[in-house]
Amino acid sequence: MRISRVLLRVWKLLAVILGVFFFSAIGFMLAEPASFPTSIYWALTTLSTVGYGDVTPTNWYARGFAMVLMIATIGIVGYTVSNITLISLQVKEEELLGVDGTQMKGHTLLLGWTPVSKAALQELLLQGRKVAVMTRRQENLAEIRSFITSFIRETRNGQGRRLSLSRESDVFVAFGDYSERTSLALLNIQEAREAIIASDDDARNVMTALILKELCPGLRIVVAVLREQLKETLQAAGVTWVISPSEMGGRLVSAAALQPEVAKAIDVFTTTAYGPALEQFLVGEHSPLAGRPFDEAARIIRTETGAILVGRAYPATTKDAARRDAAYTVTIGPPVDTQFRAGDYAIILSSPEHADKLLSWVRVAPGRD
Repeated sequence: MRISRVLLRVWKLLAVILGVFFFSAIGFMLAEPASFPTSIYWALTTLSTVGYGDVTPTNWYARGFAMVLMIATIGIVGYTVSNITLISLQVKEEELLGVDGTQMKGHTLLLGWTPVSKAALQELLLQGRKVAVMTRRQENLAEIRSFITSFIRETRNGQGRRLSLSRESDVFVAFGDYSERTSLALLNIQEAREAIIASDDDARNVMTALILKELCPGLRIVVAVLREQLKETLQAAGVTWVISPSEMGGRLVSAAALQPEVAKAIDVFTTTAYGPALEQFLVGEHSPLAGRPFDEAARIIRTETGAILVGRAYPATTKDAARRDAAYTVTIGPPVDTQFRAGDYAIILSSPEHADKLLSWVRVAPGRD
């Protein structure tokens, strides 16, 4: 619980206690009379109900003042302390629900808690991303936080490929209806880099995607839908990518039946947890790949880093290339004389032992800009 949030709400109550304290000290100093340090000491021992008895009123003016103070203090201090306790509990509950919001920047929005979003969160954590998760079911909050804690701890203690594992503080978890603007505002969506919408309600997925597109036109939005017929609707609305988990699952099941080793390879390539990883790297103007033909680039990458150049992605049109959510054409194993240009992406397959050399050589982190 953040102490600053509690103090912002209880400072008036603390000011009341402080005012009563100084009023008591000044009143005793005038009624007794006594020195200011002695009066401060008497006020503190009296208000705290300690009452050592080494400083006591010696006249009826001071005694009368002390009696009035004792009677008033019981109500004032008791009321103040009980309210501070109540406010502290409210702040704690708000933080558990996530309704206090986040000020994250450059983070990924993960809306909905389903097996799809759980797998997505795992990959985001493995890549060291900041993530803001929102669920519509309050009972999921404890499950999400427990998953994050245990996954990060087990991954940190385990062996395998970990480029930059996220910390628990990099993940914000909130309870709210992400198809409403007020709830989305808690996630600081204006500063987010991309959004993944993966609830178990297609209608809500569509509504959320349209609201995000309206509020943040440049936000990269990925939607997982159960009904494949909604893909065209969302793509027409400007959603960056629409995926059907059932369709993808069906392809993988078919591959496993006909070519099981290919299915295993796909499973390995689509996770950054362990083993080889298939990643994309931006080719900038000063990139060692810029201007090189594909076969030459592949040879250099293999020689310098041990990784394997698999393909190239380039903006589909000049118009789209200027957009953050530009449509890219992906070619696997393009013609050997195909040249890389600034703004393209190199798709590279690398093993854990190649990861450090590859990152140092390409000089950019994997992923979209």
